Amino acid sequence: MNLKINTIAFMTAAVLLSCNQETKKQTKTTSKTEEVKQVVTHVMTKEEQVKLTPDQVLQEFIDGNKRFQRGATTTRDHTEQVRKSALGQFPKAVVLSCLDSRVPVEDVFDQGLGDIFVGRVAGNFVNEDLLGSMEFACKVAGAKLVLVMGHQHCGAVKGAIDDVELGNITAMLAKIKPAVKMSQDFAGKKFLKMMNL
Repeated sequence: MNLKINTIAFMTAAVLLSCNQETKKQTKTTSKTEEVKQVVTHVMTKEEQVKLTPDQVLQEFIDGNKRFQRGATTTRDHTEQVRKSALGQFPKAVVLSCLDSRVPVEDVFDQGLGDIFVGRVAGNFVNEDLLGSMEFACKVAGAKLVLVMGHQHCGAVKGAIDDVELGNITAMLAKIKPAVKMSQDFAGKKFLKMMNL
């Protein structure tokens, strides 16, 4: 009888351990202790998206960027997020970013799959195609915020300043040049300095 109870207790403990391992993964921290870090599999729902305000989304991006800068980003199970978002997407925002491969938008704001639409073009300018995509993101899919994200040392902006001419790049840079000209005498505060980032 005692053996039977111990076997049931062992099997119950094994099942609980197995269930626990499905929801949590262990990761080593830089300290000598080991910590269990929750792996996020959740994706944004329509109900959650509807409740958000643009100010809340912007604050989430600011907080996420601070985590990114500290190296404390959220651990996510992207495979599970892809599976969960297969039947619909309800992003919080649309971000217009540069083509630069060193600026991973979701990572920079510590967001997961399905959280943001990302439009990318060298120099992060808007043309008819990107504007239509942004309209879709907001009017049809319900995104709450449009954010244009530039970065330092942008090759496209430098190319526009230097009057680079090369194939289709020439026409693309012509679309950036008006902004370069407008910004030459810009006396206002830059967004990042205003946000203390």
